Amino acid sequence: MMKKRRKQIWLLLGLCLFSGFVFGCGKKDAAADYMERGMEALAAGDLAGAKEAFAGAGEQAPEDFRVQRALGIVSYKEGDYPQAVSYFSKALSVLGEDGEAVAREDILRYKADAETAWGKSADAEDAAANYADAVSDYGQLIALDNENAEYYLLRGRAFLELDDVDGAISDFRTALSASADNLDYCEDIYLGLKEHGAARAGMEFLEVIRQAGAGEADGSRYGRACLELAHVQMEQEQYGEALSVIQEALSSAEEPARKELLYAEAASYEYLLDFETALEKFRAYRDAYGSDETLEHEIAFLVTRTEFSESRDLEVDPGEAEVTEPAEVEIEVTTEPAA
Repeated sequence: MMKKRRKQIWLLLGLCLFSGFVFGCGKKDAAADYMERGMEALAAGDLAGAKEAFAGAGEQAPEDFRVQRALGIVSYKEGDYPQAVSYFSKALSVLGEDGEAVAREDILRYKADAETAWGKSADAEDAAANYADAVSDYGQLIALDNENAEYYLLRGRAFLELDDVDGAISDFRTALSASADNLDYCEDIYLGLKEHGAARAGMEFLEVIRQAGAGEADGSRYGRACLELAHVQMEQEQYGEALSVIQEALSSAEEPARKELLYAEAASYEYLLDFETALEKFRAYRDAYGSDETLEHEIAFLVTRTEFSESRDLEVDPGEAEVTEPAEVEIEVTTEPAA
């Protein structure tokens, strides 16, 4: 959707560009020729050719915002984010506060995206300044279109980079309420919060997917969301709640999340001290997916625990039972959402 929107605005501004250039004469006509060549080169992926052509247009019409915008796009695509921000800033300055609204929104979006990308590649001090600039620019975009869910989502991500989890969550909630396709956002929002050490705060977004169910959310995404939700619950020692989520998900989750859910189910029973059921589940998992050293250690430990329990029931000296320490049971989510 975003790429389609960008293409539409590019074509619209291209029409605006020619309406501004071709009816002039001299330098205006020359600038239009350079811009046409630059747009053709950019469409063909020839960044060097586009840059040369747009630079030629800049020599002919240095104060035209469309030229500065075009140069900014090339710099952005080249990964030269500081230069891109400079060009977009100049384009906005030339355009002015009373300039074309669609052009201002488009340039602001490019500038904010370039600031975010610059922040990811800069040192920590510069990164904070760049993310703060991005937050400001996304705020201006929201002022221009306060029903655009994507702007809230992007500003929320910038807030996260500034470690402002509360600001991020506020924007994420607004993005969900403003979007009809909010399930597309929920998983990305949670993963972003998790990356910044706020997985627990992201549980509400996993719950949105869980409540939607496998039918609406699709089995793969639904399974991943339930697995992540159970993982967070287990970290909080809420093993019963985690087990309920896991068993609910297993009724419709798809692979590869289903495999990890089955392992998590067995681990949940172990944490709940139901060693017999845990052993049964781990053995069933081994039968279905094969074994490894960690799994065999788990099974061996559970065998000793169940034998110990049986011997105690028969009033056998517990000291005669061989008991080993359990392996550290880790439930790590390795599945990634589809691109």
